[in-house]
Amino acid sequence: MSRPLNVLVVMGPIAQGGAEWQLLELLRRVDRSRFRPVLASVQFSAYKELQIGPGDAAIRAAYDALDVPHYRITGYARNSTRNARELMRVIRHEQIDVVHANLYAGETWGRAAAILTGTPVVTHKRGIPFKSRKPQNVLVDWLLNLLSQRIIVVNQAIQRRLQRLQRLPSGKFSVVYPGIDPSLWRRAGECETAELRRDLGLEGKQVVTAVGRLRPIKGFRYLVEAWPGVCSECPDARLLLVGHGEQEQELRRRVEELGLGDTIQFLGSRSDVRLLLSLSDVAVLASISEASPVALMEAAFVGTPAVATWVGGVPEVVRDGVTGTLVPPRNPRALSDALTGLLRDDSARVSMSEAAVEWAHYAFDINRTVRQIELEYLRAAGARDD
Repeated sequence: MSRPLNVLVVMGPIAQGGAEWQLLELLRRVDRSRFRPVLASVQFSAYKELQIGPGDAAIRAAYDALDVPHYRITGYARNSTRNARELMRVIRHEQIDVVHANLYAGETWGRAAAILTGTPVVTHKRGIPFKSRKPQNVLVDWLLNLLSQRIIVVNQAIQRRLQRLQRLPSGKFSVVYPGIDPSLWRRAGECETAELRRDLGLEGKQVVTAVGRLRPIKGFRYLVEAWPGVCSECPDARLLLVGHGEQEQELRRRVEELGLGDTIQFLGSRSDVRLLLSLSDVAVLASISEASPVALMEAAFVGTPAVATWVGGVPEVVRDGVTGTLVPPRNPRALSDALTGLLRDDSARVSMSEAAVEWAHYAFDINRTVRQIELEYLRAAGARDD
């Protein structure tokens, strides 16, 4: 094909989220000499206004600034076939060669529209599928997966689960890790972080940082329960919780009940996460379920070793005993022991820091991610990557 491939990227509504930022970077970086991207965002009528904070406003502004045709499909019910019909019109009007289906709206209606128009489709699985295991969901997804030319998964754990549930051929799959821009996530030096350390009262303290929305699935309650054990062994340790969420007030109450107010800081959403991770001795993630946590990839790029739970794709981000320590989920004692052990072992932190940076640059470079996705477009279209 002499012209660039026309690729329709289908996603849900644009709001703050890891997948949405990943898609933004893909649209920014895709090779325009070989691919012409078109965007379709689908917002169901039942959704309320999604702009809940500065992060949502920022990502919407970034999408608006893209030099990409953008079709906004809104006002239809979640299960209305009109979503598919609107996408079919886009596919025909833009002469789309490949559909890239993302998130619920894209995976459901983007795939359906592609299949009904005979357009090759790349399905992008970004989360652990079917926690509810509803038979109708599994059946529909199986049919759409079976008719997809390619299936991208963000870790091997998702591929194993899908193959176990749906018996799909392994040749359909490619593992493509989410990507980070290395130029934006270099480790900050002490001069860069000194003022922030002073502002937060962290001079002479060991720092543990957790980044994520404060909601139950992220396991913050187990981290708070683990913290007294850390403080008893490492009295100069301080815990930074970076993010907002519906569990914040509950967590604040529990921190006060445990008398931990002087050792735990709730920082809310921050734009200086790189600096916070750079001044931290350890990054921690206590989730009870995860796909491929970008926060841990960011920590790896700045060379901060991690303590994290052994769930989902986390073992592919944190290499146990090499770039950090993995523990069972819902286990405050194991979290406490792992954090204490790493805070007290300077040499382990240094070696893990070096290994984390090396692993991050090898596995999670955004440029590598984009090139891998481009290859999936070519495979789906039946083209050969020259």
